[in-house]
Amino acid sequence: MEIVKKALHRTIRIIRGKVGVYGRIGHKNKYNKGVFVSEDAIIGNNNYIGPYSMINNAIIANYCSLGPGVKIGQAEHSKDYITTYQKISGPLACHSLRTMPAVIGNDVWCGANVVILQGVKIGDGAVIGANAVVTSDIPDYAIAVGVPAKVIKYRFPIKTIEIIKASKWFDYDIHKAKKIIKSLEKQLFINNGKEI
Repeated sequence: MEIVKKALHRTIRIIRGKVGVYGRIGHKNKYNKGVFVSEDAIIGNNNYIGPYSMINNAIIANYCSLGPGVKIGQAEHSKDYITTYQKISGPLACHSLRTMPAVIGNDVWCGANVVILQGVKIGDGAVIGANAVVTSDIPDYAIAVGVPAKVIKYRFPIKTIEIIKASKWFDYDIHKAKKIIKSLEKQLFINNGKEI
């Protein structure tokens, strides 16, 4: 029954012109050429997914921007069993390629060729530099780069981050989100052009 359900879901996505995009998908997302989203993925609203990106075992919130070649929640083969070959280690060692999903917050920007492992959580507003490999959690509004990715700084002071998060602008449609962001800009940058 599960195989029939999966085949039907894929057929409907192909008919709608969403070849390769099969997960639970929100509204107003933009997918470029060669994007693959597996059935295990959950994607919110108003996201941009660059060409040749792959999203497997992942949950992505709203208003995220993923550059070309981003890989999120890819399968993880057994490292502790005699073989990493899944057709052997799966049945013999009961190894699953899927663990905990990668969880990507709202308004996250991932540069080109970023890799985010399963089980990792990326906070709201975070920026992940191009070619980074994210192996551990990244806090809200942090900028992380490198292999493995390390936080090099934060986008805003803590008080500003708290105000932005409290607004929950990312939970709204794009028109209301723009109004909230415009109001936040006035509120946060009114003090002589400096952040409070």
